[in-house]
Order: sequence, then structure tokens, then C-alpha cells
Amino acid sequence: MATLQNIRNKAGLLIAVVIGLALFAFILGDLMGSGAPTLGKKAVAEINGKAVGVQDYLNREKSLREFYQLNAGGQSLDSEIEQQIQQETWRRLVRETIMDQAYQKLGIYVSADELKTMVTGDQTMGLSRNPAMNEPHPIVRQMFSNPETGQLNRSVMTNYFNALDNPQFAQEKKRWLFIEKEIVDEKMNQKYFSMVRKGFQPSSLDLKDYVTETGKSTDFSFISKSFSEVADEDISFTESDLKQYYKQNKESFKQVASRTFQYVVFEVEPSEKDVENARYWTSQTRAEFSRASGDEVPRYVNGTSDEPFDTRFYTYEEIPAIIRDSVFNASDELIFGPFRDEEAFKLARAHNVQMRPDSVRVRHILLSFQAFGGNREAISNLADSLKGVIQNGGSFNQIALEYSADESNRAIGGDLGWFTEGNMVTEFNNACFENRSGDLVTAETQFGTHIIRIEDQGRPVRKMQVATIVRNIYASDETNQDYYNRAVKFRAKSTDLEKFTEQAREFGLDPRFAPNISKDQQTIPGIEEPVRITKWAYSADVNSVSNIFSQGDEKYIIAVLTEAKEDGYAEINQIRAQIELAVKKEKKAEKLVELLNEELSGVSDLSQYGIDNNEIVGEATQVKFANTYVSGVGLEPYIVGASMYLPVDQISEPMIGESGVFVVAVTNRTEPPVEETVDPAIKSRLKYSMESRSNYEAYNALLDAANVEDNRLELFYN
Repeated sequence: MATLQNIRNKAGLLIAVVIGLALFAFILGDLMGSGAPTLGKKAVAEINGKAVGVQDYLNREKSLREFYQLNAGGQSLDSEIEQQIQQETWRRLVRETIMDQAYQKLGIYVSADELKTMVTGDQTMGLSRNPAMNEPHPIVRQMFSNPETGQLNRSVMTNYFNALDNPQFAQEKKRWLFIEKEIVDEKMNQKYFSMVRKGFQPSSLDLKDYVTETGKSTDFSFISKSFSEVADEDISFTESDLKQYYKQNKESFKQVASRTFQYVVFEVEPSEKDVENARYWTSQTRAEFSRASGDEVPRYVNGTSDEPFDTRFYTYEEIPAIIRDSVFNASDELIFGPFRDEEAFKLARAHNVQMRPDSVRVRHILLSFQAFGGNREAISNLADSLKGVIQNGGSFNQIALEYSADESNRAIGGDLGWFTEGNMVTEFNNACFENRSGDLVTAETQFGTHIIRIEDQGRPVRKMQVATIVRNIYASDETNQDYYNRAVKFRAKSTDLEKFTEQAREFGLDPRFAPNISKDQQTIPGIEEPVRITKWAYSADVNSVSNIFSQGDEKYIIAVLTEAKEDGYAEINQIRAQIELAVKKEKKAEKLVELLNEELSGVSDLSQYGIDNNEIVGEATQVKFANTYVSGVGLEPYIVGASMYLPVDQISEPMIGESGVFVVAVTNRTEPPVEETVDPAIKSRLKYSMESRSNYEAYNALLDAANVEDNRLELFYN
């Protein structure tokens, strides 16, 4: 199927967007990856009372990984993509389990006829009352549309679906079934949340409140006393006061499970001996390197250096400044070095000096390996055939549009514009710079076979390759063992937080903090592999010290658990400082209320009182619900809200705000006009505002009620 890769490429971006949109309303946070499962528990999760087994979870992860691989043309996935797969598997598991139960309760489903209409469109509807149903789903349309005209090619679409039953396309069929499931899930989701949105209708009271709150404004004078005016030593409180405050405000102390710990890092750094060893090795290699000549030079570099031979050709300006003058005008035999360049010692020499264009402009047609199932002979034959057509006057632009797998430029005839050396992979680069303007050549890269037409070349300039022997300065086993021994000594004397702190001071280490780490947190600053440390934190007692965690060969980490929070309500001792602060504020407020009542007793005019007593009287004008900022004070939502309803030209009782205690006198209030009917535009705006939150809030309500139990940390990490 010649167009199969093009279809894949078209679908790839859009399916990623659709998946992203489907997940947008269901963000659960970053999750951590999977490893070998522990057999102590059978369920990865329990969601709404439903247990999800290890094998079910791993099958989901495998299915998602296969889709990513198929979409990438069978290429291996890097660690970042693997991490995304692991995170997305969990999100999808939770979402699908919760939503499937909701669909079943309401009897929501997608019929076979509905699915067929979504996939291929219903052409009969295009001639009647609903033209939109004539079109297939956006993913399908994207897969089979002409990129130039945007027109759907139904014959290609039909051929694709007919071919899926051919065993030759078994992998593609698996990929399509994944996409089809996404389309079905999206439709089910639309049906459910459409029903939810229909329940969000603003009542007459909602509309009245909206008009009032957006249209009302007040002006008021005020006197405020800041909490800082009462010293801590002037108030007192008891344990009973703290308990009473905790009881009255318990809901505000609801928390999710988290752990807080401190940790120290033993960064393994090369010793002076390691540096000298690297310098000595490079110096000893110089003589042997100088004896290599011609084609032996790249082979010698590849067999000796810590970095492979650099095939790029450099101009004078592009050679690193540290060796530019020494190498560019020297003979091939002259060795420069050893010299230190950051964390390595190097030897350098000129190699293969040539006159080459300073830049080129080319067009190309990419025949991808994936599109031909890796059949190099078929690709080579097609490349020769297309090359012949072009040489005989065929349109390069048209052939690029029809055959090239490079989506970024095929619509413009494969034009890559101007570029200099080193911007393309070696084989492609050399084909462009070693041939002449007007030549039509082919090159093979890891992406496939390229048919290249050199449109133009810049002026020829002197360039060379720089053969470089690199010896990285790395910590030896002896150095690494020394750092490990230091970590062992630290751990042996660190039996609790106090000893941990003492040892950190003695070793000259600054403890780092990892606050409120959730069970499923994927990253911790300063820790490359946090999963094992997180698992330790959730199994350890507060004040206990961890064993030594190695992070590759670069560092050793030791941690001490300082705080453990569990799901539910924080214990009073955990938040004692927070409660004490709040109770102090209450006690100070009581004194300030008493003071203001005494000072303002009998006062009927705040402004006059301010003049008579040299007291600052603040003025707030045109204050609205939408903006609770009081000039000269800050955000005061309660004070602003109260000002909307206090009687005009009367002094209020003292009111406790965010920054202090206030006495307010409303001087003017603007009320919106009372109308029999509300402007339809206002009703629509309020309805839209309510509906826009419906998906997020409805799903969160389902999620809160689901009591999701996540056992991945215990199951997949030892």
C-alpha cells in the first residue's frame, strides 16, 4: 500500500491532539513508570470498588506502547516517550474505569451504525437536512484528505479499510482499531457530558444575582487597624483555644498523602589523580596518532577516542577558537595538544582539506523505509524509476507531492532552502556538498532513500575535517569507592534528623529539601531516579534515615524523613504552628474590635472623626465584586462584600478582614436598573460560563467519589 506511511503521518499528529483533548478534562497529575511487578498484591488499583489486576494494567501499557511504535514506523521509543506511555496508561485506566461505570448506569453506548457513520460519513445526509453528517470523523478526514486542496479522497479511504483484512497489514489493523476505540470513547464522552451540560441552566435567581453583582458598585470611607498593632506578648491563648479553632475549621485542614524529606548528595567528582591520568594517556597517545595517515586517521580516532570521528567539514570561523589558528593553517601531520577542553583532554589535527561550497540549496524526495516495509530493493528500484522520470522532464514538485514521506516540505516540492554544512545527516550532507549545482543524486540515510536535486551552491571556500582524540576526565573506580566510603561513614552516624544535620555540617554538605512529595510524583529536583526514594519515604517512619541510594556512577544520596501526611485531615500537632497563627490573629482581632468600639463610640461621621483625631481615613471608590482590592490596603474580599449591603451613611460595626479590623461607612452605592426581563445576551453568557465548567467539575465529582487506590508504587518498585 504505497500511501500507507502518508496516511500514518497524517493521522499521527491529529490522533495525538485528540487524545490530548480527551485527557484535558481528566488531568490527574504526573505518574511514575513501571518496572517488574511485585507479587505481594494482585491489584494495581481499586477504582469505585473495582479491582484492576496487574496483567490488565500491563496489557493496557503494552497496547499503548504498540500504538506509539506503529505511529513511529516501528522505531524504538526513547525514555521520555516510555515515561509518557506509563503516565498516560494510568490516566486512561482511571478515566475509562470511572466513565464506563457512568455510561452503564445511564445506558449510553455507540451503535454499529453510529460508528460506521463517524468513520466513513453518511453521504445521504449531505443531500438532506444534516450536511455535517456527510463528513467522517476529523481523524479519518485528516488521514485521507489531499493536503493541497483539503478534499477527502473517498477512494483511498475505501481502499485502506478494505485492505485492513489482508494479513499483510495486521499491524496496521491493530493501529486502526486503537484509533477506532479513541473515536468511540470520544463519542461516548460527548454524549455523557452533553447530558450533564443540559442540566446547567441559570435560574432566575442566578440571573438576578449576576446582574446585581456585576452592576453594583460602592464608595466607602474606612478606618482600619492592622493586626501588627497588637504585639504577641499582649495576647494569650490556651490549648483549648487551639482545639476549638481546629474543630470549627476542620474542613480547611483536609489533605492528601505526601512526604517531606531532606537529603544530602555526595557528587562523585574526578580526583586530581584522575585528571592527571587523563592528561598522561592523551600525551602518550600523541606519537601513535601522528603516525596515522590518510584513511587511517578516521579509523584510528574511532578505535581510540572517547568520541567518534567528526565527519563534518569546517570553515576557519567554525573551528573552535582554542585550536583554530593552530590547526587550520597547519599540515595534516602536525598534532596540536594535549589541551584541556572542559572535562576532557584532546589532541587535534587537520584532515582532508577541500574546497567546498559555503552553502547549498536543494530539493529532495524521501522514500521512507517504513512505507515499503523495509524493502530496500523496492525503494532502490522506485528511486531509479523516479529519477529517470525527472531527468526526462518530469515535474520534481509533482513527484515530491505524490511520493515524498517528508511532510514538512513535500507540499512545496521538497524545497529545503539554503543550509550550511553540518545541518543535515552525514550522507545527505555529503551528497549535497560533494556534487555540483544542477546534479540529481541519491543518498541513503536512516530515514530512507533521498532523491536530491541541487538547485544552487554558494562560493567554494577552504574547509577541513578536524580529527580529534578525546579522553574524557572521569572518576575512576578508586575515586567512586572513596565517595561511597564517605557516604557509608555519613550514614553510620546519622541515626535521626538531629544526627543527620550534625553530619551534614561536619561533611560540609548543604541538605536539600523535597517538600510534599506525592505518592505518584514523577520528578524531584536534584534526583534523577526518584522512584526508589519515594517508595522508601512512604514506608519509613518520620525521623528515620534512609540507606544509601546510588544515582548511576555520579552521586550517592541519603535522606531523612521529616514529615508524613496521610489522606484525610491533618492532625492538630502537624499544623500546630498554622493554627497558633490563626488563633493569634483572632485574639488580636478581639482587642482591635474592642479598641475601635471604644474610640468610635458616639461617632457619626468618620471623615470628621479623622480630622478631629488626626486619624487616617481611607477612601475606596467604585468598588465592585469583581475586584476586591482596597486601595492602600490590599485584597479584602469580606470587607468589599459587606460594603455592597451595608446601609448608606451609617458607620458599621468593626469587621475582621485579611489584614486587620475595619470600620466602614458607605458614602454612595450604584445599583443596576431593575428590569422585568433579563437581556438574552446576559443569560447566554452566564449559561456558557456554567457549561464551560461542567465537564471538569462533573468528572472531578465522579473522581472524588471513586476513592481511587493507587498501588503501583508498591507493586512495580522494589
